[in-house]
Amino acid sequence: MTLNRRASLISLAALLAAAPALAQDRSAQAPRVHDRTLVLDAHVDLPAPYDWNGAAAPAPTGQDDASIDLLRAGGVDAAIVSVFVPQGPRTPEAYARARAEADAKLDAILALASNNPGRVEIARTPRDVRRIAGAGRTAIVVGLLNVYPFGEDVGEIARLHARGVRVLGFTHAGNNAFADSSRPQPRDQAGEHGGLSPLGRAAVAEANRLGILLDVSQLSTPALLQTVALSRAPVIASHSGVRGRVDSPRNLTDEELDAIRAKGGVVGVVAFSSYLRATPPEVQAQIREIRARYGAVNGYEGLTAEQRQAMGRETQALQPRATVSEFVDSIDYAIRRIGVDHVAIASDFNHGGGVEGWRNAGEARAVTAELLRRGYSNADIAKLWSGNVLRVLGQAQALAAQS
Repeated sequence: MTLNRRASLISLAALLAAAPALAQDRSAQAPRVHDRTLVLDAHVDLPAPYDWNGAAAPAPTGQDDASIDLLRAGGVDAAIVSVFVPQGPRTPEAYARARAEADAKLDAILALASNNPGRVEIARTPRDVRRIAGAGRTAIVVGLLNVYPFGEDVGEIARLHARGVRVLGFTHAGNNAFADSSRPQPRDQAGEHGGLSPLGRAAVAEANRLGILLDVSQLSTPALLQTVALSRAPVIASHSGVRGRVDSPRNLTDEELDAIRAKGGVVGVVAFSSYLRATPPEVQAQIREIRARYGAVNGYEGLTAEQRQAMGRETQALQPRATVSEFVDSIDYAIRRIGVDHVAIASDFNHGGGVEGWRNAGEARAVTAELLRRGYSNADIAKLWSGNVLRVLGQAQALAAQS
């Protein structure tokens, strides 16, 4: 063996031996890197109760894993906080109840700012987010997940945009009049609309006109691909997993990931355990038994808020909780597939999100530490935490201004 060859092998061995220490050293930089990064959680829900039953303006009860205090403690500068109403029957009476509930939840989100002057502000543009965060306040971008409360009225999009909604997702669990869900309910006809209905297609155009960022999480594959194709602006999948790691209908296929990237969009990988770690068949059977015991047929429909919360506690207790490492495994997969410019980070707190190590917003620095440990640069971490989301929101708004 030549002297140069021996020296090269010694150098390589030294580097390999030093690698764990280098990774540990980078992880130790996490608090400083995190606190210098504009941190935005791409999808958060209001706390329980899950269904407010159309009450006028109830105060949320239960644990809030993304309270303003926890966001501040975790160095989270901004969050997309979602107005969410679960799917129900398509009747005028049910639509009216759902609309009242959506308005009450939107009121509650807006009240976070009005009740916390100097600490919280509603952001309507990426510039707002940066300004608010730069002033040491929490920026809230208002989203809406599931257009079921719209009934069959596309005009609701403009009404809610005027009230501050800037991100719009078509479905949750169950088809509605606008689109097919990736998780149709038993009462649904699978593939009812073949993707988007005519209302859904009109809604894409209306969202583009207003500069609302379209959220394709929860859509069936045909509906997602149609939304991406029809939209003039990039889209976001604000809280999705990747099917290349866990085979769940809520997770995105490689085809869907590629389509979102091709449109210039972003995938918010979600810290939801069952989308990061496969649920064993025996646990799936136990969950079905629990749902049957409560009489849950079409989602949570027909159950009281108390029953929904109780059933949720039972089923979630059975789910094996993923770790921050497994969460970042899915981020790694998405980045390898579509590139770091098209991936973001989402918790889905208050609706089942949270993993060991990132159980609430106060523990967000653990995600940054794991990214650093794996060798991600500060610039890449800034893209994942906020840069990519703010870019696509800005592009949606810029394209609207040009039309």
